[in-house]
Amino acid sequence: MPSPTIFSYSIEDENGETATAVLYVAYNAATQTVAALLGSAAAFGGAIDAVTGGKITEFNIKIPALPDPAWKAAALADSDVQKSLLENFNVADSIYPQDFLVPAINPALVGTDGQPILTPAGPIDTMNGLIVAGTANTFPNNRFLLDLISLRDAGITFRKRKGSLAKSRVNA
Repeated sequence: MPSPTIFSYSIEDENGETATAVLYVAYNAATQTVAALLGSAAAFGGAIDAVTGGKITEFNIKIPALPDPAWKAAALADSDVQKSLLENFNVADSIYPQDFLVPAINPALVGTDGQPILTPAGPIDTMNGLIVAGTANTFPNNRFLLDLISLRDAGITFRKRKGSLAKSRVNA
């Protein structure tokens, strides 16, 4: 069962400190559009704004969803979220790349040289093609909504995750 949708409102006081008001909501996802959901969040925000002495600086909507049944049901052997694929995409009208990190890269997609296998029409190439082309309704961008136009570079990185040392210890 998916978790409820979350409306969160960041509220700033006169000293510049922020806190968050969180509201859990249910709605009919089959009939309610994103625009209607935004309208509902704005209506609740208006009610919160009338009650708070602070200023609402932003609001967010988080819509949790269940994984697609076609995706793998269990993690692969030797997968490790600390071993990740790190890619940088060229961005239209910018010299600055947009990074994209995929944790727990499939070990079969790492070559003997320790680099990602970027075979044309392979899994990584297919993913990157979708990122650059987008789908019928979504278009990956950077945070300034500039289009991602091509892969700049890719590599494997190791990123230490909080609490991972405790999880990797073996008790005797």
